[in-house]
Amino acid sequence: MMIRIYADDREEASGIPSILRSLGITVFLRQLSVGDYIVGDNIAVERKSVIDLVNSIFDKRFFDQIGRLTSSYDISFLLIEGNLNRIYKITNNWKAVNSALISVMTIQNLRVIYSIDKQESAEILKKLAEKFQLNDNKKKSISLHDKPKFENIKEEQEYIVESFPQIGEILAKKLLEKFGTIKNICNANISDIEKAIGSRKKAEEIYKIINTPYSSSENNSKKSLLDFI
Repeated sequence: MMIRIYADDREEASGIPSILRSLGITVFLRQLSVGDYIVGDNIAVERKSVIDLVNSIFDKRFFDQIGRLTSSYDISFLLIEGNLNRIYKITNNWKAVNSALISVMTIQNLRVIYSIDKQESAEILKKLAEKFQLNDNKKKSISLHDKPKFENIKEEQEYIVESFPQIGEILAKKLLEKFGTIKNICNANISDIEKAIGSRKKAEEIYKIINTPYSSSENNSKKSLLDFI
């Protein structure tokens, strides 16, 4: 059975996906909105270096990241990479780090694993993938359940628009402020979209995605923009 791991495309620079491939794992790079690695169906791993862990706790990113992770996946792991003794060199308030970890482990049921370096991180990810995929008698396919929970419809609207290619949080808000509704964005022409986001290339790509008829077999990528105007 082929062991697969889905990795956030930003993790490629870490070198871990390459190490996983050398260990015989099939790695698929994806843009994940939650988590860094998906090692089984509904099982995600967030990887943090010791420095990133400390920084994320003190700049308040940590609890939001872990909250979205545990609300999106049934089983969530935090993989802390590096020498833990560095925490004492980075901050005098090391107790705050312990408190944060204890909080997410007890309240949000997060599982914490430690590694000394990237090689060991890759080996841990491999073992997790083997455990959850080889021991799964039902042989479920891995689904990327990385959609966060939303507090209101505004956040849902922004999330949908952010899914367009090369459209992040800022441009999504610009589009929604310009057109008012997602429906109006879909009905807009290329020039109007370009005025809202300031890029002709991105506007053309969005317009093409919105207006290309769906086909489960036809390769629409070969069509030019003129086919849809």
